[in-house]
Amino acid sequence: MKVTKHVMLLALILVMQSCIVKSIQPFYTSDVISFDSSLLGNFTDNKNGSWEILSFKEAFEKDNNDAKKYSKQDIEALKKYNQAYVVNQNKNGKEATFLAVPFKVENHVFIDFTPIAYDDSDSNALALQHLLKTHSVAKLNKQKDGVIELQWLDEKPIEELLSKEQLKLKHERVGVDETLVLTASSQELYQFLVKFVKSDLENKWSDSETYKLAPVDL
Repeated sequence: MKVTKHVMLLALILVMQSCIVKSIQPFYTSDVISFDSSLLGNFTDNKNGSWEILSFKEAFEKDNNDAKKYSKQDIEALKKYNQAYVVNQNKNGKEATFLAVPFKVENHVFIDFTPIAYDDSDSNALALQHLLKTHSVAKLNKQKDGVIELQWLDEKPIEELLSKEQLKLKHERVGVDETLVLTASSQELYQFLVKFVKSDLENKWSDSETYKLAPVDL
């Protein structure tokens, strides 16, 4: 059957790809947000993509150049995300824009990513209405040569902890492919990250979706 073939193809794709952990709620709480202006700029990555990192305020003002016309929602967004970034990523002409919120976990820097917009020109409008813009989280490592490394939290170590009942974190398995989606609160997710970075779990970042961003000299 046609449906069976689609399910089998989907399963094959999932096996071949590493999957980042997705969450309904942000991985941070407001008291740990930590903005770093040195991350702003233009970059190329190790996967032939380009990145533009702007402050939320700068990106907002680019799209809304008349402050007198700001709505109540606009002002609330500027206040809420005044320490966030807007990240524009482009690969092979396909663009995506993310809200990216930096925060500290012990001495480590993490960034919470949520898609704002993406190239959906070839997508079905009805199908798009079924998609949720979930959160993901990446650990940031700044290297001496100015390269920024982003390592996304991968499903594999989380699945291992769940299967061994060593992790009690609210979650659901969603859709025909049973995608793991965390449903815990932001406070619970943050406390999990605190324990995760301190843990002696082997190879906890080895399967990460990793991007290395080299600054572009303009």
